[in-house]
Amino acid sequence: MERSARIFSTESPRLAPGSLALLARVRDTGGYSSRNTSKGALLKEGFTIFRAMREGNLSPDELRELALRGQMFPGASFENRQRIWDNLHYRYFAPANPWITASLAAATTAGATSPGFLSLAYLYFALRDRFTFDVATRLIWERWRGRSLAISTADALQFLDREAENNPAVKRWNPSTRAKLAPSILAALRDFGVLRGVYSKQILRPVVSQETVFHLVCVLIAEGLHGRSVIEAPDWRLFLWTEDDAAKALTELAQRRWIRFERGGRTVILELVRMPGVGI
Repeated sequence: MERSARIFSTESPRLAPGSLALLARVRDTGGYSSRNTSKGALLKEGFTIFRAMREGNLSPDELRELALRGQMFPGASFENRQRIWDNLHYRYFAPANPWITASLAAATTAGATSPGFLSLAYLYFALRDRFTFDVATRLIWERWRGRSLAISTADALQFLDREAENNPAVKRWNPSTRAKLAPSILAALRDFGVLRGVYSKQILRPVVSQETVFHLVCVLIAEGLHGRSVIEAPDWRLFLWTEDDAAKALTELAQRRWIRFERGGRTVILELVRMPGVGI
């Protein structure tokens, strides 16, 4: 129990060795991938994994063993269990940053549909898949700003077709792959609270926790952004936020003394006070 309390405490967080540098390698910067053609958000499965991690103080290897043996997802075939684990591992464990997984595990205390868990799982889902990121920060963002809130699979397919010119791998996909990927991504975004509706989907601004905001700030700083460039980053569009919305969220983090944030005109001072690491 003592070991578990040390890992998942959120008090007095300290810098985990190399944690900030590891965050610089989180983002998917490659071409579009078809990895999310079928499994979508996997929120229920992800919550099960991270709750087990918190309650049992389990390592990734131990979680994988339980998942593949059927103790996590007893109703799924071995092939499906393998696919579920591979997807969750890529999104959350592959960056090899224990702060990400520990934060997700800690967020399970509030429940599977809590903003803390949903928004943090969504952030890394989007950062780890370039197509999802582009759909959210370009297609959905443009609709939101234009107050055209309806979005369909056909819209996502048209976006994918346009982007195929810049993504050679997409040109090689067969039509069935495209037909599976577009609705799967929209369904995942619905599960994360960015859309609502089953057949006819509407854009919805998600509820975002301060912990998730802090994670994104740390990722952007790790990637080399400073001051105003952090506020101007397109990543805030994942939450359908303007620059002013982002600045307001950063002000709230500053009030919690997680960051130092000052904004005057075009001058922005932004420094980390709390560091991206696990509380000890």
